[in-house]
Amino acid sequence: MKTQAQAIKYLNSLEGKFVDFDNAFGFQCYDVANAYWYHTTGHKLYGLYAKNIPTDNNFTGYATVYNNTPSFLPLPGDLVVWNGNWGEGCGHVAVVTQANLSQFQVIENNWLGGGWVNGKPGWERATRRWHTYDFPMWFIRPHYAKSKPVIESIVKPKPKPTKKKFVLVAGHGYNDPGATGNGTNERDFIRKNIIDNVAKYLRSAGHTVTLYSKKQDMYQDTAYGYNRGDTKNYGLYWVKNKLKPDAVIEFHLDWSGSNASGGHVIKSAYAADGIDKGIQKALQDTVGTIRGITTRNDLLNVNVSYNQNINYRLVELGFITSKKDMDYIKKNLQSFTKAIASGINGKPIGGTPAGKSKKITWAWKGRFTANTLIRVRTTPSTKGKAVPKSDWIKKGQWVDFVSITKANGYWWIKFKYPNGANNKYFYCAVCRITDKNERIKKEKYWGKIKWK
Repeated sequence: MKTQAQAIKYLNSLEGKFVDFDNAFGFQCYDVANAYWYHTTGHKLYGLYAKNIPTDNNFTGYATVYNNTPSFLPLPGDLVVWNGNWGEGCGHVAVVTQANLSQFQVIENNWLGGGWVNGKPGWERATRRWHTYDFPMWFIRPHYAKSKPVIESIVKPKPKPTKKKFVLVAGHGYNDPGATGNGTNERDFIRKNIIDNVAKYLRSAGHTVTLYSKKQDMYQDTAYGYNRGDTKNYGLYWVKNKLKPDAVIEFHLDWSGSNASGGHVIKSAYAADGIDKGIQKALQDTVGTIRGITTRNDLLNVNVSYNQNINYRLVELGFITSKKDMDYIKKNLQSFTKAIASGINGKPIGGTPAGKSKKITWAWKGRFTANTLIRVRTTPSTKGKAVPKSDWIKKGQWVDFVSITKANGYWWIKFKYPNGANNKYFYCAVCRITDKNERIKKEKYWGKIKWK
């Protein structure tokens, strides 16, 4: 597989050429598509008619077929397939070079019928051309190889700054109130209760936070930029070019039947990062989640973020139609928004790393009697300082312990010597951890344990 950049470079090189991939019937639409597809993926396209490409080929594992919808945004490098209303019933196929929601540009063969004329190759070269969308229509996207970084010199990388620039966006706006339920609407509730509080906590952690104007609607602004072909001055484009944030977080409230409950994070095809996972965990620990982190390709801002390489996610905070969700958020507004901010921050605001620390010590008591010589240490770790060998626990000797700790692949007990000569606590391992569920009472000890 080629990277997307390699694929687009090759695609652009085809413009103006006579492309006859199969050396048959001149310069057919199939030829440009097949030349590009074989170069990019190593696979050929099969089928008698272009319209059947989505069904006559097995794209499993290396490409994805998308049905066109009014909100679908093609990406450069996508194959586009027309239905049988075109090409005298055969359909048509081309390769996308750029797109907005109203039209898209391609490089293609034989749109004007000049690829095969009077029984011989014709006059029509591979041409760059704009088209409008049709229904049904299909787009096929390769699973490109990942780009490798260019290493110009061997230098020690600079540590990434811990403080970041965030842009917070309240969903909907202008004359669009979004979803409604439980006495409020999505647009107004998020502007009044959510983004200022999340911003407050992020700023307290030292981050720079900008709020997208509450008087505007980033979705409508971005769509306006799409339709004008302006990729700098409107909506998410403007956010990228003017604010240059490390991440963009857009907040919404979901809508469904009254029984639906819980939030989730929506993102583009880029892998979920620490921010996505942090917000998802915060939702799970508060209002709950209805599903995991979800990849979507039918949302405008999600598609723009993918195409423009913007670190963006859309957060559904819960269901505005759920009394349970809305009561929780309203009652726990400060702790809820602080949890969301902590998820973005990567650790609790003003605290230790986000998430609950894994428990490794339990206050279980008992008496351990050794059946072999066991080393004693000052801490429950294989790196802990060992006491003199004369003070190790010998075969037949016992100690009363007050807790157990799981560390370094061993179970450790905490004890004081029974003779009272030293009033400090010491530690020794009583067995290796071999049980797949790490249950100490299922292990084979280096002696006997009588639990108290």
